Amino acid sequence: MRDRLLKAFCAFAAILLLTGCMGNQKTFQPNSDHSVNLENQGSESATFNISVIQNATDETVHNQSHVVGPGENREVYNTDEASPNGIETFEIHWTVRNESGQVNIRTNHCYGDADIVLQEDGTASSHYSIC
Repeated sequence: MRDRLLKAFCAFAAILLLTGCMGNQKTFQPNSDHSVNLENQGSESATFNISVIQNATDETVHNQSHVVGPGENREVYNTDEASPNGIETFEIHWTVRNESGQVNIRTNHCYGDADIVLQEDGTASSHYSIC
């Protein structure tokens, strides 16, 4: 009896996990409103060089330098400006001080904004949220 209940519970838990993951419709819903944000946690102004490439068109849709003051957090681009057609991928290339990196975001409901952060110690990183 115990084995049968344990097997039933495990099967039920597996079904819940699979339907929860498979049933996430946000992954398939377009949402073109994603910001590229710069944050300077340091004590001096910093110049961020930002390039945004729309992969579907292979077009650089943003290529600018931005001076961000100490303690400042600023939006510098939004993927909605490129008028993406459905769900697309955008590559964000960045450099600040002697650091560089890249972060990719997709225009669906699961992806959040892209954040490029210069920490107090001078190191930089980029991240985004996803459901």
